Amino acid sequence: MYIDEKASGRRQREAENARNNRFEIKKALNDGQVSRRDLFRMGIFTATGALAMKNGLSQFAPSAYAAVPTGTPRSPLFGARKFTQELPRDNLVDYHTLERDSKGNARFPSDTDEPDARRLSYHTEYTELLATDPYSSKLRDLTNPRTWRGPIEGRPPGEFFGHQRWDTYFPHEGYVISISPCQAGTKFHPLMQTQHPNSVWCWGAGRFTPGNPRPPLIKMRYGEPMLCRIYNNLPLSKSDNNGFGINQISTHFHNAHNGAESDGANNAYHYPGTFYDYRWGATLARMDTINTAATDRRASGPTDSGGLKLVPGDYREIQGTMWFHDHRFFFTAENVYKGNFGRINMYSGPDRGNEVITDGVNLRLPSGSLLPWGNIDFDVNLSITDNAFRQNGQLFFDIFDSDGTLGDVVCVNNAYAPFMKVLPRKYRFRILNASVARFFRLAIASPTNTNVPFQFIANDGNLVPRPITLSELDEQGSGERYDIVVDFSKFKIGDKLHLVNMLYHKDGRKPEGRFSLAAAMRGFADDPAVGSLLQFIVSSEVKSVDVPGVTHYATTQDRSVVPSVLTGQILQVAPKRVRHIEFKRLEPNPARDCIPSCEDKDFLPWAIRVDGETTHTLNANRISMLIPRPGETEHWVMSTGGGWDHPVHLHFEEALTLDRGGAAIPATERLVRKDIWRLRPGGTVKIQVTFGEFGGSYVTHCHNTVHEDFAMLMRFQVLGGGAGAPQLTISPTPIPSVDGVTFLTPEVLPEAIRG
Repeated sequence: MYIDEKASGRRQREAENARNNRFEIKKALNDGQVSRRDLFRMGIFTATGALAMKNGLSQFAPSAYAAVPTGTPRSPLFGARKFTQELPRDNLVDYHTLERDSKGNARFPSDTDEPDARRLSYHTEYTELLATDPYSSKLRDLTNPRTWRGPIEGRPPGEFFGHQRWDTYFPHEGYVISISPCQAGTKFHPLMQTQHPNSVWCWGAGRFTPGNPRPPLIKMRYGEPMLCRIYNNLPLSKSDNNGFGINQISTHFHNAHNGAESDGANNAYHYPGTFYDYRWGATLARMDTINTAATDRRASGPTDSGGLKLVPGDYREIQGTMWFHDHRFFFTAENVYKGNFGRINMYSGPDRGNEVITDGVNLRLPSGSLLPWGNIDFDVNLSITDNAFRQNGQLFFDIFDSDGTLGDVVCVNNAYAPFMKVLPRKYRFRILNASVARFFRLAIASPTNTNVPFQFIANDGNLVPRPITLSELDEQGSGERYDIVVDFSKFKIGDKLHLVNMLYHKDGRKPEGRFSLAAAMRGFADDPAVGSLLQFIVSSEVKSVDVPGVTHYATTQDRSVVPSVLTGQILQVAPKRVRHIEFKRLEPNPARDCIPSCEDKDFLPWAIRVDGETTHTLNANRISMLIPRPGETEHWVMSTGGGWDHPVHLHFEEALTLDRGGAAIPATERLVRKDIWRLRPGGTVKIQVTFGEFGGSYVTHCHNTVHEDFAMLMRFQVLGGGAGAPQLTISPTPIPSVDGVTFLTPEVLPEAIRG
């Protein structure tokens, strides 16, 4: 086939100029030089909010070159090749032991110089002093030290944002982490370009340490509540973002059974210079109604001595593989893509992270045995993302794409196509789709490019009742976690296997189709994310990450097992009420009542309708569902149109997958607990959910976070928290600013109250 190289080069230059022009438009919007309405009047935006098809502006203009599905020229690799760097393991975060003082506060060790953690936010005392004694010398200690405006803590003031059940779940462990521009020398591969500090934002340990792009890892265990203090060390100016992302953050623990004040998605975002104290209770759901005396040994967490700490609640509600990420409404996708996410492993009596303890409770899943609990030598977190880069090598995000930004460079743990040395034994892989819009379908290729069978053990952090043997995974949407066990003992030293993506996209609305494993291994020019993304090399020895200096050998006996039963089955019950939720597209749909500010977004094409009432876009002050009493079971029927797919996420609780509108339910989902459901084009999913223990404001939304940011999110309110809790009434909506937080009285929609 004849290729006009001169014309091709011209088209690529046009496309890159278009991307640069878009970058400058975004900068002008950030700096307030123009508004989207100005651009609309200039003819740069269409009526739907999309960029006009102009050469030099839109990569999809007829004469411009655009690589499918990114809409941009192929990302430059600067000579980087696959499988030439080793898989980076997550950065393990150390905790501090906290002591309870005479006032009931959680005291950090004195050498940390950290303020005590309190049930009520420091903002509460700041507000009171500002009103009663504005010249108090104590006020200085309560003021943001970077701006000298507003309080030191971003958590809103008052009882509604006080930590629920503080005494019951008092934190004796405390973590201090911070997000900031990345440390110097940050790269996705040694041969790729160094990222500008504000191209990627990273997590660091402690208050001030700049981080690297490796995701942080927090190890938690049931029965040990913990305090996570998160500092915002991002630039003071919103425009210092290298083209995308906002310097305001709100950290969501996805997913866990926490009070709304610590869920991270109730509009309580905070500004540079402040911290936010999240109390994560490490509690089982149904602690008020099931196993209340904590006598079931399966409902437990591991101790440092190898024993069990029993806790109340339902052992079937145990969670394991979780993560945390930003949830600043209207900017979640940009911030997560920029690096604002990390991993959390939750350990329990059954899922202990020690493969040799035989006490009748421990499942002995692959992990290791050097530590009493939480071994990760053979239990590996894999966070998969797809990225795009400008021709200068800097990370690129298309802020004008409301369907879903896609990348053409797939990374694992923020490293481009790494390799991992493995012993010929069983490994557990906790696979997270951390992309903002892309779906993956993964399989493992043998040295001869045939499917390697594996065992599926957990879905979205929830153990399935029995292991399921598969040769490839189901589609995996943004935010979903699949845990699998792979046995490498069938292979010889030196063999190379590959983790392969078989799914391809044309745009961010949905996957377009899938390849066979053999075809995917050959790659696909129209979507470079197809193909091998991680190489496993079977080796005779590997270094321990649990205890540095120790080496594991291929000759060491593998004592891990995958038992035939992993957990008990939660049953389907008659619901107190049934709700119908439609995830819709509206076009055109001008932005009107954005709370919080949707900044430069004037068009919001994605929306939600509940029970056939009025369709609504994201508004943090609007309550679409009211859960009137804890302990009541509901069925939700979620559906969507035919031209797109939405991975829908439920906060706070897990739910049981009951039905897919007559369509086949994969074995990995049938009556399995999850927190994200891919609706599939034109699809319907029915789930069963029971709310309890805590109250407050939560959300459900599409976890294609670009869809979420373009308004596919709704608020639901849980009235709970125990006798006398303020959350037994509707909580006010926080409205943060650099000077502190004010509140709005929420609007309760007619469809919110049912039954």
